[in-house]
Amino acid sequence: MFSEWTNCNDVYEREKTYKYTQMSLEYNGKRYPLGVLRQFSTKVFEEVERYHQLSFCLDYEDIKGYASPSMWGHYARDYQRSGVCIELESTKVIPFPNGATVYEEKVDYNNILAPIHVCGVDAEKENAEQEFVINNRMQLFFQKHPHWEVENEYRYVSKDCKYLDISDAVMCIYVLGEDDITLQSVKRIVMDTKKISYVNVGGSESRNLNPMNLYEVEELQEEMKYIRI
Repeated sequence: MFSEWTNCNDVYEREKTYKYTQMSLEYNGKRYPLGVLRQFSTKVFEEVERYHQLSFCLDYEDIKGYASPSMWGHYARDYQRSGVCIELESTKVIPFPNGATVYEEKVDYNNILAPIHVCGVDAEKENAEQEFVINNRMQLFFQKHPHWEVENEYRYVSKDCKYLDISDAVMCIYVLGEDDITLQSVKRIVMDTKKISYVNVGGSESRNLNPMNLYEVEELQEEMKYIRI
């Protein structure tokens, strides 16, 4: 599912700010007061909020994306006692419907934390805020500070689509295993599929499941006979 920007944990993403290089905009040879800028800025914020995003972690040079210690430490719940990571084969993701506008890019990490600069905009042009967001989408949606570089993020952005179809792209599900409810839920989901690997990376079931092994559906079905739901 695509997520709203208000769910981002990066304050610079949740609260996008703009710096105007002039105190007013020039339109048809005339200069407009600050009120025009404020009105335009409000429209830009409203337009940005119509967009939603999906974030993924790419493989690193030395390890796979699902093996990142920083990502497990940052996003696993309840003091890192439970978490789920889904490994995807990007080439098997089902394309978006025809007519849908979706932007996708690897996030660019740079030292620019200053507000987004706005200049040379015709604020009274029809749909000026839409044009501004489209023209500045790289800066608005795909730029983050190097402190976030550990995420190695690839992102989809759209205001037309609600979800990405990964039904044929799931390769493996990794579970940090002290939450029995999470473990059992994942097992049931995996068992209902054709062939998805599963690995428990630790926890109370380590006695029964080798934490470094990949378990296929047939093995899970045998294992489930001895687990009470």
